[in-house]
Amino acid sequence: MAHNRLLSFFKTPIFIAQEYIHRKPDPSFRYEFVDGPQKSEAARHAETMRQDGIVMLPGFFKGARLEELQRGFERVVDGKVDKHNPDCLLSNDYFRDDPVFLKAALDDFLLEIVAGYYQKPFSIGRSSAMRLLPHQPERYGSFQWHHDARGRQVHLMLLLSPVTAQGQCMTYLKGSQQTYYDHYRGLAGGSRFEKDISSDPALAPRIVEVTGPPGTVALFDANGLHSGNRSLAEKRDTLTFCYVSKRHFKKLSVRQADVEALEPKKRQVIEFNPYCEITP
Repeated sequence: MAHNRLLSFFKTPIFIAQEYIHRKPDPSFRYEFVDGPQKSEAARHAETMRQDGIVMLPGFFKGARLEELQRGFERVVDGKVDKHNPDCLLSNDYFRDDPVFLKAALDDFLLEIVAGYYQKPFSIGRSSAMRLLPHQPERYGSFQWHHDARGRQVHLMLLLSPVTAQGQCMTYLKGSQQTYYDHYRGLAGGSRFEKDISSDPALAPRIVEVTGPPGTVALFDANGLHSGNRSLAEKRDTLTFCYVSKRHFKKLSVRQADVEALEPKKRQVIEFNPYCEITP
């Protein structure tokens, strides 16, 4: 521990400088995913994210569109038990399985919010489809207060099952996304803040519960402190898309036909990821 703290003392100035540069907007960046009243509404949501780190869109996906996502989700998680969590079904590579997922990740209004928040080029950097089965309440791993140790990064969590405060909802600490962490608190074990949150009751009014009916969307900056929560009350089905502006890209596998069908502005969102694999 002492060694890590000493190392952090020397590495922190570089660590913070890199994150500062990462957060700077690009004045030349232009985006136009929606126009008219929708553009103004998206700008308001982006401003809320700048203030709070999170914005909720209850029941954003509806009707046939939501049903297609739910059916596709059932197919891509079927039988895929997470090797780290046996009570969890997980897929991290599913865009090729059904074009409905790429359509959702590239929704015009949602992209407008993400672009307004980043104000610089970005791409889908990673994704997950996850079913959390009921589990005894327990604090461990990502089911503790933490940040994702990737600096500023926008995540979109789409609820595909009803999620209540008594269930396995995510919780988020509003305003914490603005923090610049030192090297120790910005990486690995240092990124856990369980004791910090539990020991400060004054933080309680800033905690948001990500709950809602199926189709609800939460857009949040994963540099902010958040926590998963386990419960025996209900399962939780979610799709998560991570939009990356500079660092921490992961392999993204998409079908060529799906990419070719996109408008150029959306194709750029895909191709900005240097590890994107476009295959037949």
